[in-house]
Amino acid sequence: MKILVSILLLTLVLLFINGSKPDLTQRLLISRECIGCDLENADLQQLDLEGVNLEKANLKHANLHETNLNKANLKNANLQQTRLTDAQLKQANLTKANLFEANLSNSNLEEAILKEANLINTNLNKSIIKNANLYKALLTGSKLSHANLEGANLEKADLSTYKELPTLLNHTNLKKANLKQSDLEGAWLVKAQLIEANLQQSNLKYANLKGANLAGSNLKESKSTYAILDQVNFCGTMMENGAISLKGCSVQGIYDFSPINHRKHYSLSRRFN
Repeated sequence: MKILVSILLLTLVLLFINGSKPDLTQRLLISRECIGCDLENADLQQLDLEGVNLEKANLKHANLHETNLNKANLKNANLQQTRLTDAQLKQANLTKANLFEANLSNSNLEEAILKEANLINTNLNKSIIKNANLYKALLTGSKLSHANLEGANLEKADLSTYKELPTLLNHTNLKKANLKQSDLEGAWLVKAQLIEANLQQSNLKYANLKGANLAGSNLKESKSTYAILDQVNFCGTMMENGAISLKGCSVQGIYDFSPINHRKHYSLSRRFN
C-alpha cells in the first residue's frame, strides 16, 4: 500500500511540474510564455496568442487554425506537420523553426522572420509573405501557388525543383538563391534582385522579369520563351547557351549591381555549382 501511495504522489508531482496539455494552454494564455513546452497535438485554434514566447516549444501536429500569433517568438520551435491555416503570423519570429510539411495556406506571414527555417514540403498556397525575411530558408518541395512574396528577402534561400503556379515575387531579394530546375512559368519577378542566382535548367516561360537584376546569374539550359525581359540587367550572366552576357555592364568585365551601386570584379570564366 505504501508503495502504491508513493507512486501516486510521485505521479502527481510530475504532473504538477510538467503540466498536462490543458494546463500548459492555460499557462500560455495567462503568462504569455511557455518556453520549450511540449504542446504536441495541442488544440490551440482560434486563440489570441499575440506576442507569446514559444521559443523551442514542440508544436508538432498542433492545431493552430485561425490562431493569432502576430509578433510571437517561435524561434527553434518544432512546427512539423502543424496546422496553421488562416493563421496570423505578422512579424512573428520563426528563425530556424521546423515547419516541415506544415500547412500555412491562407496564412499571413507579412514581415515575419523565417531565417534558416525548414519549409521543405510546406504548404504556403495563397499565403501573404510580403517583406518577410527568408534568408537561407529551405523551400524545396514547398507549395507557393498564388502566394505573395513581394519585397521578401530570399537571399541564399533554396527553392530548387520548385514547381508551382504563378507566384508574386516582385521586388524580392533572391541574391545567390538556388532556383535550379524550378518551374517559374508565368511568375512575376518585376524588379527582383537575382544577382548570382542559380536558375540553371529553370522554366521562365511567360515570366515577367521587367527591370530585374540578373547580374552574374546562371541561366544555362533555362527556358525563357515569351518572358518579359525589358530593362533586365544581364551583366556577367551565363545565358541559356552557356555564353556570358555583357548586357547591362557599365564597364566590360565589371558587374554593375545597380540600384545599390555595388561593383565588384569577377572572372568571366568562373564556374557555377
